[in-house]
Amino acid sequence: MSRRKELTIAERERILVYHEEGYSQVQIANKMKISRCCVQRTLQQYNESGVHTSKNRSGRPKKTNKLQDREIKNISLSNRRYTAEKIRSVYNNFNEIKISTSTVKNRLKQVGLHGRVAARKPLLRPVNKIKRLNWAKSHENWSIEQWKNVLWTDESKFELFGSKRRVFVRRYAGERYSEKCLVPTVKHGGGSVTVWGCFGGENVGLIHRIEGIMTKEIYREILEQQVLPSGERLFPDQYVFMHDNDPKHTSKICKSYLEDLQSQKVLKIMDWPPQSPDLNPIELLWEELDRKVRETQSSPLEKLWNILQEQWSAIQPETLRKLINRMPKICAAVIKNKEGFFEESKI
Repeated sequence: MSRRKELTIAERERILVYHEEGYSQVQIANKMKISRCCVQRTLQQYNESGVHTSKNRSGRPKKTNKLQDREIKNISLSNRRYTAEKIRSVYNNFNEIKISTSTVKNRLKQVGLHGRVAARKPLLRPVNKIKRLNWAKSHENWSIEQWKNVLWTDESKFELFGSKRRVFVRRYAGERYSEKCLVPTVKHGGGSVTVWGCFGGENVGLIHRIEGIMTKEIYREILEQQVLPSGERLFPDQYVFMHDNDPKHTSKICKSYLEDLQSQKVLKIMDWPPQSPDLNPIELLWEELDRKVRETQSSPLEKLWNILQEQWSAIQPETLRKLINRMPKICAAVIKNKEGFFEESKI
C-alpha cells in the first residue's frame, strides 16, 4: 500500500481551525478526505510542541556537494539525450567518488530537469525563422472576422495501427519546443489513407481521398473540384486561400490556376512561411481525427475512409470557433518566442 503524501502546512492549519470550531477528529477527517490518524497526529504535535509544521529530519547525508551537483547538471545539458546511466558513466570516469544512477536522477530532478518524450517538429533554418516572424507580425492585428474569412487547407495521412518510436530527452519546464529537445521530422510519414480537407469560419468544407501518390496534376484537380466548391459554399465573397509551400502546391500549373482565380477576385492567396505546420489550425483537426481512428483499431482497414468521412462531418462549429480564436494568440506567441516554436498548451 502506498504511503499518503505528507500534509501541507495549509492542511495542518485547516485541521487546527476545524478543531477550534468544535469538530471531532472523525468529522475533520471526513471533511478533508484524510485519515483520522493524520488529524490525530497533527493535533498531538501541536499540543506537545505548539507548532504544526513538520520536524526537521536529518536523513542520510548527500553523497555529492554543490560543485559535483553542478557537474552532473552540466553533463546532462551537454547532450539532452543522455540517459541517467550515461550521465553516471561519464561522471564516474572523471571522479574518484562514484555515484549511482539514482543519485543522478535525484540531482537532476532537484534542478528541474526531467526526462520527457521529445517533441517532434520540423527543423527550422534561420531564414525560415525570419519568415515565420514576418508572417506573425503581418497578421498580429487581424480581427477574428478576418481569420474567419480564411479557407484553411492541408493533406494528412492516417493509419489504423502503429506509432512512431518515442525519444526521451531531459529538459526544464517550458523547454518542450527548444531545438535542443526536439526530434526533427520530415514532411511525409507513412500512412494507409491520404486525405485533403479544408475548413473556413465555423464550418468544414469538403474532404477528399487521394489515391496513390499525390502529384501536381492531382493537386490541380483538387483546386478545381474541392477548393472552389468549398469556397463557394463557405464564403459569400472573396476569401483568403491558405495552403503550405509543398512543391506540388507551388508548381507552375497550380500557381497559374490560383493566380487566375485571384485576378478574378474569387480568392486571395495567403503567403505562408515554410516549415510551419504548427501555425495551421487544421493540424489540430487532423490530430482529433487521428485519435478517433485509433479508438477504432478493431475496424477493418477498408473502413478507415468511411470512419474519416463520418468524423469529419461530425466536427462541431464550436470546435472550429475555438481554433479560429487561437490565431491572434499564435501570432503573439511566435513574436514572443522570436520566431521559434511555442507551447501549444499555453495558447
